[in-house]
Amino acid sequence: MKKNLFILLLTITIVFFSSCRKQPPPPDRSSYSGYIRIGALLSITGSGSSTGQSSQVAIDFAGQDINAWLSSIDRDVRVRITIADTKTDTAEALKQLKLLYYQGIRLFVGPYSSAEVAAIKPFADTHGILIVSPSSVAVSLAIPGDNIFRFVSSDVVQGQAMTTMLLADSIKAIVPIIRDDVWGNDLLGATSKDFTANGGVVANAVRFSPGTTDFAAGLALADSYANNMINTYGAGKVAVYLCTLGEGTDILASAWAYPGLRSLAWYGSSAYAHNASLLADTSASRFAFGHGLPCPSFGLDEAARSKWEPLTARIQASIGRSPEIYALTAYDAAWVSVKTFLTVGPHADIATLKLAFFDESGNYFGASGNTTLDINGDRAFGNYDFWAVNQTPGGYLWQISAQYNSATGVLTRLVK
Repeated sequence: MKKNLFILLLTITIVFFSSCRKQPPPPDRSSYSGYIRIGALLSITGSGSSTGQSSQVAIDFAGQDINAWLSSIDRDVRVRITIADTKTDTAEALKQLKLLYYQGIRLFVGPYSSAEVAAIKPFADTHGILIVSPSSVAVSLAIPGDNIFRFVSSDVVQGQAMTTMLLADSIKAIVPIIRDDVWGNDLLGATSKDFTANGGVVANAVRFSPGTTDFAAGLALADSYANNMINTYGAGKVAVYLCTLGEGTDILASAWAYPGLRSLAWYGSSAYAHNASLLADTSASRFAFGHGLPCPSFGLDEAARSKWEPLTARIQASIGRSPEIYALTAYDAAWVSVKTFLTVGPHADIATLKLAFFDESGNYFGASGNTTLDINGDRAFGNYDFWAVNQTPGGYLWQISAQYNSATGVLTRLVK
């Protein structure tokens, strides 16, 4: 009896003191003061510099606009975005991620390329870091539950868009020239799967390593493949499929010297659409204009025109050219990141942070449109614009030549 009474009294005492003890506060979901810190891993130099430079300006604008908004709603907090140059290099991307992580940054916009994302993914996944790439599209990185989010859809859709255009142009066979990294190989795989399923033929791919500067051997090999395909199907049924970053400009400028390649239509890819280096090279621009080179890229959302049109004009005034679509997705990624921290506070664990980011993405409509994510953390919705080089009285310019609706599978040609 005494034993039972002792246990009862002990239980009451524990409950009493537990209720009196100050409990830790719940995650701060409404306000905190100080800075929201975000990192930005951008390809300011290297083969992805065209997109990196326009994205840098966009993210600078995002920081200004977000801070102005925070001030307007009387929030005692500001965003501080630290930008690092990855040089479009996988090792440098990981180096910069680690440097900023050890400075206390846990959420990053970027990096640009899928190869860079793949390189930093293990460290991000094991250290509770949330990565938001505005441009990575490799199919192999569409993984549910990891710490990688992407504000564009995977290359499955791009492969479908390209196949639709190739078939519409009566192309029977393609000769791929691709960057030998996770993005280039995944994109070729996605396009080849769809193209061959529709009766197309894909020649052996000519691959070049990132950092290559001499493309003579690769172009000679591609020229021999092109001639073989021409002998089988005829020049009008064969095309070159170019999957590159900025090095595509050197390839195009050199392609004049190869009769087989020179006789074919050329098609490009998302990482080269709107590239600034092409417009700066007259020989490459002339080749692109004469051989088509439509490059599919994640498309502008007409419903978001009131948002992207003024932002595009601001960026263009700063860099002297129209920005890539990925500058707009980077801008939106910064906004959603800040809204996520405002929801869960600065010290939320990674699971809470990811869940909040997923929810905030679904509630946001920005310059790039609806940012709702799918089960893999990739953009759930989006169409593709085909950009091609046009000759104007003022020189060569990138212009939209066609649009692909991913919901209907319809390709619409525009006046060029």
